[in-house]
Amino acid sequence: MEQLLDLRQVRTFVEVAHARSFTRAASQLHYAQSSVTAQVQALESDLGLPLFNRLGRQVELTDAGRQFLTHAEKLICTAEQARLSVQKDDRIVGPLVVSAAESLLTYRMPELLRVFQATYPDVRLTLRADASCSAAVQEPGVDLAISIDTPIQVPSLLAQSLRKERVLALVAAEHPLAKQKKLSASDVAEQQILLTDHACSYRAVFERTMTQEGGRVNRLLEFASVEALKQCAIARIGVAILPELVVASELQRGSLVALAWPQKPVYVYTQLVRHRDKWFSPVMQAFWNMAKQLIENPAKPRKEPALKIK
Repeated sequence: MEQLLDLRQVRTFVEVAHARSFTRAASQLHYAQSSVTAQVQALESDLGLPLFNRLGRQVELTDAGRQFLTHAEKLICTAEQARLSVQKDDRIVGPLVVSAAESLLTYRMPELLRVFQATYPDVRLTLRADASCSAAVQEPGVDLAISIDTPIQVPSLLAQSLRKERVLALVAAEHPLAKQKKLSASDVAEQQILLTDHACSYRAVFERTMTQEGGRVNRLLEFASVEALKQCAIARIGVAILPELVVASELQRGSLVALAWPQKPVYVYTQLVRHRDKWFSPVMQAFWNMAKQLIENPAKPRKEPALKIK
């Protein structure tokens, strides 16, 4: 008779695969590292195949390990569903990994995180900053994503739009273009353009709009940091392309001004995203529902500052 898989060993394998480290997995599971190593070795022995390549302190999945991980995650989810089906404990408990855009982590999510942690103190929340959240949420270790993007239409993903976010071209108040009441794409393209990296959705929206209107950018600076990009715009280094939510304070103070281009507003959307085939656990549901409540329909919405277009 074939030996059944040990669920604890399978769970430990999944944690090591996500952490890519025996040490980090041991910390997450509150096991001694020697115990984690022994469990993975026992599982490999039962399967008759190595699941990891050991590269010093780092580990990576073998081909067999990658194939087994998909089934192992489903097995763990099924076991958790079975446990919850017979337990009357209504507490929301467990780990949750959320991917989010840097701009949302900074400007949309602090209140959500504060309320969520106060409401569900037994959830072990991990946040990741990712430029492409729709790609991140398809990774095995990510449960949910909050993305700022054009409407996500990926067959394997479920996305729900929460807020419309306007994308602006911005300059310092002293910039020559700040006082122009009518601008063309060519007028803007003649300036140095300050952009985020290629994976950023609002950069893609800007480039598409510029191309549609016949503009051609010759000089640009790329930034990994939204804050650095803003400060360089304030220093009159160029035209910044950013969503309105990250510059609300600067617009209110007058240190940045929204240009009168594009004349037709362009938008990206704050969206909740999850994988269609991943079990929608109680922890995920709790975060999803609270995000909808606090981002889509905030109890005390702040008054948005009027755009300063000169």
